[in-house]
Amino acid sequence: METPAVTSGTAVPRVRERTVASFISDYLQKNQPVIVTGAMRGWKALKQWSPSHLAARFGNEQVQVYGDLFRLINITSLSDYLNKYFGRSGAAQDSRGVVPYVRWYSHLIGNDGVPWADDVFRQVKDDWGRPDFFPADSFVLPYCPPSGSIDPSHDWFPARGLFISAQGGRTRLHADPWCSDALLCQIYGEKEFVMYEPTQASFLTAGGKSVDVEAPDLRTFPDFPRARVAVRDTLRPGEILLVPAGWFHHFKSTSDSISLTWNFVHACRLAEFQSYLASGPPESELKQLSYAYFESPGRRPLKSGELLAALTACPGFHAPAPSSGG
Repeated sequence: METPAVTSGTAVPRVRERTVASFISDYLQKNQPVIVTGAMRGWKALKQWSPSHLAARFGNEQVQVYGDLFRLINITSLSDYLNKYFGRSGAAQDSRGVVPYVRWYSHLIGNDGVPWADDVFRQVKDDWGRPDFFPADSFVLPYCPPSGSIDPSHDWFPARGLFISAQGGRTRLHADPWCSDALLCQIYGEKEFVMYEPTQASFLTAGGKSVDVEAPDLRTFPDFPRARVAVRDTLRPGEILLVPAGWFHHFKSTSDSISLTWNFVHACRLAEFQSYLASGPPESELKQLSYAYFESPGRRPLKSGELLAALTACPGFHAPAPSSGG
């Protein structure tokens, strides 16, 4: 049974046993958030991925540690992070008063200067799987034609990552890059979140920055009081949240937390993706797209003329030169 439709400040609709077709038509095409329950019931991860399990299995691995936005502040072992920040009820903060957050991504760009999670994802590929409601083909990003098949548990997706956050850790307000949707799978612990529709962007941003909804600077963001919250909710273990493209979202871990996530653009959103490309995205996003289409482990030959034309026409987008090697 579904909760009522999203209105100002309501909970996100929760559904069970969604089909791929209904997920696309009711949520992806309408650009609306939803929480799907029960889709992780067969996952080993949901039963096994406790902090102690991850520490025993991957404690010696180096991880990327971030503040409450997306600034890398440290590289350390997973065990060191867990020992320092987990089990402290949010009291273990850094010198800035922030509870740091592990964001352990698969390669986003061709840079090996930081520890990526590609090998870890290869080791855990049988601990989880493509949710039944999630399409197996017809993606713009990563590219997968209708005749193909792709699975985020086995195949590369942009921003596929593990989020490991001590209680009190925040991901401050932002909208995801690439005009992409994201799925956030809550494995352990809970996160509260607030979301705003894309139409609220002018009230939430200024000078390329987004407001801190917990401590708004009204001198920089004088119109923030006019912003309308779309949803407030808490994500719990076993629930999968769709964060639609362009929606601003702010997350805070209300307990020690382990989540799994990935971004994507389905073919039903091709027109919106083309508009995004034509708008002149930031150089950082163009580099990540170039990596996705031409260098990543998930790259496939671009057979879609429409997509190729959109990429070629995108200001500032440059595909790598073909290799001259044999």
